Amino acid sequence: MTKKLFVTDLDGTLVTRNNEIELADLHAIRSWQQQGNLWVVATGRKWDSVVELLQRYDLAADALILENGALVLAANGEIIWQKNIQPETAKLVTDFDLSLVEEVCLVTSFNQAAPQQLLNLDSFKETQVISAITLRYATVDLAEEYVNQVEALITDAVFRNMNYIDIAPNGCSKGAAVKFLMERLMLTKNEVSVIGDSFNDISLFEVSRYPFTLEHAEKAMHEQGALVVKNVHEAINKVRLEWDF
Repeated sequence: MTKKLFVTDLDGTLVTRNNEIELADLHAIRSWQQQGNLWVVATGRKWDSVVELLQRYDLAADALILENGALVLAANGEIIWQKNIQPETAKLVTDFDLSLVEEVCLVTSFNQAAPQQLLNLDSFKETQVISAITLRYATVDLAEEYVNQVEALITDAVFRNMNYIDIAPNGCSKGAAVKFLMERLMLTKNEVSVIGDSFNDISLFEVSRYPFTLEHAEKAMHEQGALVVKNVHEAINKVRLEWDF
């Protein structure tokens, strides 16, 4: 029997505001894997934050899609996909209207020989390779108001994730990373299910026949063709029972 793949976003989907995972979701993921299927994380987070979370809950993902698709790691930690932001993009951030930005965070490129760093604009040096940039606003409305201005200024990928604007390397997205894994694992859309709650998850819906979003997600997410569920374990139960997936 062909293995099936279930891909979950973290924050707002699998992980609560308190950085916790509900017990029912844990059981569902473990049962899914015990049946011989694959479970992959797709998140905007960087490596150490995700590893700490999974270790705390004794979870083992079959692959990690990090930084909105800029970095993909195999289960053993091997880098199987990696892209970095264009050097000039970090400079262009200073051209934005930053008066309402509460924090600008630059993430140095993942390197197994040295830990990643979180930088602000003042500490950034042009010799540093950057794989992700995040602008944090006080509210969702502010982030939504300014996301189009950011998109107009740069050619790298831009996503709004709640009250954050995330910048990823050109051509990167969670969906593109999942498609890369599908080709590597020889899986079709009919063998992949995904779940996410924010706009950086919409690309996931495009690569799966079985996409889900959450009841608490913004209304616009309910209009993207994904089935609306309460939580991750409800989604897993639906693909296993209702669709014989």
